[in-house]
Amino acid sequence: MSVEQRLQRLEDIEAIKQLIARYMTAADKNGDPELMEPCFAEDAVWNCEGIGRWEGRDSLVQGLHETSTKVLSWALHYATQPIIEVADDGQTATGEYYLWELAKAVQEDGSPDQDTWVGGWYESKFRKEGDDWKFSHIELILKLMSPANAPTWETPIPPWKG
Repeated sequence: MSVEQRLQRLEDIEAIKQLIARYMTAADKNGDPELMEPCFAEDAVWNCEGIGRWEGRDSLVQGLHETSTKVLSWALHYATQPIIEVADDGQTATGEYYLWELAKAVQEDGSPDQDTWVGGWYESKFRKEGDDWKFSHIELILKLMSPANAPTWETPIPPWKG
């Protein structure tokens, strides 16, 4: 691999890390559609068991916005330890990274929003469109969804499903 190819690979990995950070910022801002939309390819898919599955950028941006306003009234997302693999063609990539999230879950009975810990990891696919990297698929695997004041942490049954 030439120095130029290696440099391009490093630039692509950094661009994907920046994309992940922009997505997390959009999620923290209640799934702001104006911030969320540029993160995704037109045919993107977002899926998480217990939360939802949306296909197509417009559908998933709307679904994430609704989830970030009606299910979780507030959230602070941390994406950590990304492992990004850029394909040899330089046009696609895969990535895995952990999620640690502090959130307030809306309670269906109208009681105050519940402080909630959320943890898991993302398995994502990326595609380069022109000079920009976009998500083409996000799979969120939840391993923790628990009230912050619970005596022991609970594994996922999201509070809005239980």
